[in-house]
Amino acid sequence: MSGALACGAACAQTEATPAADGWTVYSDISVWQASDAVPIDQIDGAWTDYSPRAGRNTALMRNRAAAGVEKGGWCLGLELRQDAYLKTDRASLDALYLYQQRGKPTPPASIALQARYFSWRAQGLRIGHRFEGPRIGGRTASIDISAAVYGKQRLRERSVRGTLSWPQADTYGFSVSHADTDSRMTYPFMGQDPSASGAGLSLAATLPLAAAWTLRVQADDVASRLRWKNLPVNTETLNSNVSSYDANGHVNYQPLLSGRKRQVAHDFRIPRYTAVALDYRDQDWGAGVHVARYAGETIPTLSFSRRVGWLTLHGNLETRFDSAGIGVEAGHFRLMLQSDARRLDETKARSLQLHYHLVF
Repeated sequence: MSGALACGAACAQTEATPAADGWTVYSDISVWQASDAVPIDQIDGAWTDYSPRAGRNTALMRNRAAAGVEKGGWCLGLELRQDAYLKTDRASLDALYLYQQRGKPTPPASIALQARYFSWRAQGLRIGHRFEGPRIGGRTASIDISAAVYGKQRLRERSVRGTLSWPQADTYGFSVSHADTDSRMTYPFMGQDPSASGAGLSLAATLPLAAAWTLRVQADDVASRLRWKNLPVNTETLNSNVSSYDANGHVNYQPLLSGRKRQVAHDFRIPRYTAVALDYRDQDWGAGVHVARYAGETIPTLSFSRRVGWLTLHGNLETRFDSAGIGVEAGHFRLMLQSDARRLDETKARSLQLHYHLVF
């Protein structure tokens, strides 16, 4: 995600000067994933490398594939996208990790649980237009406005709140509420199938401040609405007091469970992504400072670039998840890779940015 802005001044210059009269065919792939507590590959498995942050912890994902055409300032394309985030805290993660490890806290102990998960994927058609402004420092300022409509949606939202307690040795209790909204959920005597419509509006601006300086602003899904009908929702409350563990170290309990499954009409918003970038270019050298905001997280990035013959080399340092990236640009092709570790199975943050366009 931050790699898209960290291409540097050379990328910005390429994007700001499309063919005026001809057709441009483009394709983009953007994959970005990040996690605070465990490597990405371990999120759904055993947490063998558990190292959360103090306080707030998040896991984020923002993936997109797009292809389309541009002509005369207009853009039309198809896109496939997937957005997801998890928000929780260190205490909630510690409780889950302790249970995974079949461990027991030192009583008396009490942990307040809180977590929220949101995941959405869809296919869409996007149309946009570029409006050109005055020329500053020999370059033209521009504003891009685009809108997308979405179909074939999938949505999942879950939240957990409650308390776990260990008042004394071998005594365990909990009082937890759980809500699960899932467009793929099925249950007996279910009514009509879920259906959804959705749309989003995005803005981007490129403003040359001087011959060497450029300010870029991006706001994806600055306005959006996902409207669902007959969306399955499961709400439940669990209460229990337990006084023993089985031979494998798992908790023996007889919970009091109450809940309800129903279908509702509900509106959602697509997670908003905003970013500001200030780039500087001096002949073959470039540098920039970029700040992105997504799902409540601020992600600063420092970037640099160097043109060598027909190649432009890029690099960046991202400080929120402590990742670094390298990239290359050659003509109509750009590639950017970013990670916080050398081995893929150890990464807590990784991204891939791939772009190609053809003018004819």
